[in-house]
Amino acid sequence: MKNKYTVISLVVMLFISTLSASANDSAEATTVNEASVVVSAESDTRSEKVKPTFEDFTTTLKGFGYGYRMGFTIGGITPVPLPAEIREMVSFSPNGAFMQEIYGYKMLGEKQRLGIYFGERLAVEGMNAEARVKNYQMSIEQGGDYISGYFTGIDKTEAKLISLKMPLEFMVRVSPRLDFRVGPYAQINLHKEFKGEVYDGYLRENTPVGQKIVFSDGSTASYDFSDDVKNFISGAEVAADFKINKYFGVFGNLDLGFGSVFPDNFETITFKMYPIFFSLGVFVGI
Repeated sequence: MKNKYTVISLVVMLFISTLSASANDSAEATTVNEASVVVSAESDTRSEKVKPTFEDFTTTLKGFGYGYRMGFTIGGITPVPLPAEIREMVSFSPNGAFMQEIYGYKMLGEKQRLGIYFGERLAVEGMNAEARVKNYQMSIEQGGDYISGYFTGIDKTEAKLISLKMPLEFMVRVSPRLDFRVGPYAQINLHKEFKGEVYDGYLRENTPVGQKIVFSDGSTASYDFSDDVKNFISGAEVAADFKINKYFGVFGNLDLGFGSVFPDNFETITFKMYPIFFSLGVFVGI
């Protein structure tokens, strides 16, 4: 009987020991798991700090943006409106027709709907034009001398300006995809051309009824007023930018000169010649 109680006591003690060991193992496992979760969370936090997203970077700009644009330009240097002396445009084509620009802007206010736009643009603008004119006042070169008078016939003009333009514009953000801009620009002409020739007609010296000099059978006379073009001109620009996606879009610019490309004391051409050019292209930026 005594041996029986001894065996039962040993079995009970063994069972209690087993339960105690299992509880300890479970507690240790729980502690290890909790430690793993903490380490994992800390690792994720460190990873986020080390690898910021591009959106995080753009957010820190606080309304500033920048980019690059390039495009095709068409237009000309022309009187406005066309005078009665120009009877017909025979042909027209762009000369140069290229622009590229680095730009920046700053949106203002909490809603960031209004802003200021600024840029630096390299532009190659010009035209090749042929027009039929009548009593068109001009000077032509003949035998090394310039003869002034009134020409009737075909006038062929080649004009080109390679310039540095600096726009400073007021900007309106109509939607996340569409911006409108308007404002002045300053232009420094790095290279100037305004030259041409006349043919298939005649020149009346000094007055509309002066001595007649005929240009026929392929004979021509040339002119070159490149040195008379101003080094600095200014104007106004109206423009629109449309974003196709977050960083890429298309744009259109219309540039209108405030005055003639020739100085006020230039008497060879009696009407003002305004630079008017339209650019269309693409841009990348934020």
